[in-house]
Amino acid sequence: MKISDSEMELMELIWNSDSPVTSAGIEQSLDTEWKGTTIRTFLKRLTAKGVLEVRQEGKVNYYTPLISREEYKRMCTEKFIKDMHSGSLKNLIAALYSDEKPSQSEIDEIKEWFESL
Repeated sequence: MKISDSEMELMELIWNSDSPVTSAGIEQSLDTEWKGTTIRTFLKRLTAKGVLEVRQEGKVNYYTPLISREEYKRMCTEKFIKDMHSGSLKNLIAALYSDEKPSQSEIDEIKEWFESL
């Protein structure tokens, strides 16, 4: 599942909300020129992707996230490592440091992180 940049803008607002949001509430909170129909289209897409849950009360739809920001970041990171680095964390780190050697403090930090797992 891939969330577009525009959809991500909506998701950031939804993730930061303490309660379900409406398209009208999003439209008031966004700092864009998007019309209500555009926002509702993005919300429908996010619902179809399984990222949002929609609950209808009368004519108003309330949207709640089905995945957290952290879960989405983890899924994107795993897909990136799989697609770009053959699923190898070692290959990712090697690509990051292909032109220069990591500093001793960076090596120590990585070691410390691995030991904490």
